Amino acid sequence: MEKGSGLSVTIIVIAILAVIGMVGFIFLSSSHQTLPTSPSTDTSSGTPQATVKDFAPKLPMAQKTTILIELSDSSMVKYIVPKAQATTYVKNLPPGYHVVSQNP
Repeated sequence: MEKGSGLSVTIIVIAILAVIGMVGFIFLSSSHQTLPTSPSTDTSSGTPQATVKDFAPKLPMAQKTTILIELSDSSMVKYIVPKAQATTYVKNLPPGYHVVSQNP
């Protein structure tokens, strides 16, 4: 085997591994999408919507509860948490945060 062909094979193998790595990264990052964590605006009414933070993205909604919390700056956040841990989340809210509503 010539010196040049060995180098060519090495470069091709590295390029293939890089492409496989990029495709894997894209596949994995697209399969772990969560709800947006920044405030959005409802285009029909122009009113800001609460930020949504799902702390149990792999659980079905039947096993979760939604807690609407008003932050100290008067913005709203929806915490979606496992039903068994809802009390813990409420008890550990930072000062200035308070629960506006809680559904199942």
